[in-house]
Amino acid sequence: MTGLKALCGAAVALLAVHGSSHAQSSQDWEQVIAAAKKEGSLVLYSGVPGVRETPVVAKLFEAKYGIKVDVLEARGTEIQERVRTELVTGRNVGDLSLTGGTTQFLYKNQGLLQVHPGIPNLGRLAITPGMDEEVPVYVNTYGLAVSTILVPQDQEPKSWLDLLDPKWKGKFLSDEMTTSGTGATWYGVMQDAFGNQFHERMAKQALTYARDVRESPRRVARREFAMYIPYPMADHKNNEGLPLKAIVPTEGLAYTPITIALIKNAPHPNAARLYMSFYLDNEAQLVYATTGYRVSTNGMEAQTPEKFRWLATAKLLGRQKLEGQQERMREADKIYNGR
Repeated sequence: MTGLKALCGAAVALLAVHGSSHAQSSQDWEQVIAAAKKEGSLVLYSGVPGVRETPVVAKLFEAKYGIKVDVLEARGTEIQERVRTELVTGRNVGDLSLTGGTTQFLYKNQGLLQVHPGIPNLGRLAITPGMDEEVPVYVNTYGLAVSTILVPQDQEPKSWLDLLDPKWKGKFLSDEMTTSGTGATWYGVMQDAFGNQFHERMAKQALTYARDVRESPRRVARREFAMYIPYPMADHKNNEGLPLKAIVPTEGLAYTPITIALIKNAPHPNAARLYMSFYLDNEAQLVYATTGYRVSTNGMEAQTPEKFRWLATAKLLGRQKLEGQQERMREADKIYNGR
């Protein structure tokens, strides 16, 4: 609880210094707010469990509007089944889904989401939504983590293409690219940027696969491997003091937007719509900006703490295309595992 209060305090303090950029509400939006307060509550299903900023934003929203937010955290597949069951039985509980944009796309294709009627803060977005059902909240970016002991500064990769140098063979720790997650995202972005030839050559580098994205950078710091790909850049703050360096390749970072979407037949549609807009207010965006995440709205760079500003301004290479995810994972399996 202390951690939540500290995060809330940091966001409020920065907001007091920099001010709020919340757009002037129209009369129609005032009616949405009034209806939301009458509904009095909402339920958020979070598919990004363990992200401590999620309940912080909920508390800030409750304090501002007096609307209770119940947050249920679970894996994406568990949320998917829960929402599907609610829709089949007609006992709808969930109002909003907060998860990665690629997962939201899967939810959309299964008829679990609905297009939101619009919110006044959409004009603030720096990240283009992949579909009409979602609103980007913040962005997970992926670069490289290298051992500062095993990789001398004058040999550090500058480009993604530098990973193809034969001298790095057998020295990579990598996320699995054949299942949904960061590895699959990286595979898709690299494929779009450099073609299948990149992966065919990368497969010859004898990658070692791991699924624990928190532990993998520490294995590099322990000199088990020279590099880890793809490295969630927002996690670098948790590895400060280790012999580990985060690198932004010249072409830019792969990324996945974490988005919020309206669940079909949401029982509290006005409160849910207000919450979607609130996520793009300075109050909510500063919660992420002050803890090392790249936010989804324009004009936040100057309000980002100096220690995280390099990430807020880093070049973005691209996101994984929403269509054809399963086909790409099968293709990755063939290239990297020969199946």
